Amino acid sequence: MIEVTQGNRPEEINMSGKHVLFVEGCGSDSFDSEVISELFDWKIRIEPLGSSYSINSVAEALHPFHPTYYFLIDRDHHHDDNKVDYYWENFPDPQTHNLLIWKYREIENYFLEPAYLEESDFLNVNIDTLEKKIIEFCQQRLYLDVANYVIVSIREELKRNWIRIFSNPSDFSSRDLALGMLKNAGEFEAFRNEVGTAIDHDEITRCFDDIFDIMTDGSECLEFGKGKWLEMIGGKRVFSQVINSTCFKVVDLEGSLLHGKDKINQVAKNLLRKNISKQPDDFKKLKTLILDRLNSE
Repeated sequence: MIEVTQGNRPEEINMSGKHVLFVEGCGSDSFDSEVISELFDWKIRIEPLGSSYSINSVAEALHPFHPTYYFLIDRDHHHDDNKVDYYWENFPDPQTHNLLIWKYREIENYFLEPAYLEESDFLNVNIDTLEKKIIEFCQQRLYLDVANYVIVSIREELKRNWIRIFSNPSDFSSRDLALGMLKNAGEFEAFRNEVGTAIDHDEITRCFDDIFDIMTDGSECLEFGKGKWLEMIGGKRVFSQVINSTCFKVVDLEGSLLHGKDKINQVAKNLLRKNISKQPDDFKKLKTLILDRLNSE
């Protein structure tokens, strides 16, 4: 049985430094900021900044004035491989506002890799039992996540800039002319047709099946190494379920069992303290990209 050890930020680190990595979450107990701080050994400030939308907006607004601010968001549903890979390959890059997107849906998805999770000092079962538990919880939400991917893909498709605003005042000299210009704008009819196509039952079925095949390789039962379900599933919820199951046992300094968020954070931090070679490739690359930037000054 491994007990929890408590540690503090090293005193020699200047947490007011100009290099800051902004991540998702709210408050000082944000999971993302807690674990990424551990990954960086507290060598850079990590600050939670709300949702991915907020971080995107701030990245665009602040980058010209703060080139040593970096931004990291979850992949969620709608970022394609080419966009994500471009950001990682060209970071830091003024054109991307020093923005990175996790290659997996959420940071928690990385902790669901059995070979990585097996390294935990708090693991209370063998690897076969651990794998079965991960699959069990992922299977429970598989169809929910596929359906939500469909919704987000349709939503993203339809919210693009599909009509331009008017610009010639002479066409709008009266109420009747203005209403006529609006009602006769061909874009409205085109958009109505696009919406009809997007929400057609056959199109929804096709989109659902496409996403399901990507996630599972067409199999009704999840298997490791088959499909991209481990990358695309709702990792935050599944990781919580796995850690708070009987697979893990975490005891504090007083001998009491930890549960909930405290247990989750301790398991994650314990893994991040392991030898760098044990870390997921994206964790290693994130650390290298930013520390190389710091060391280049």
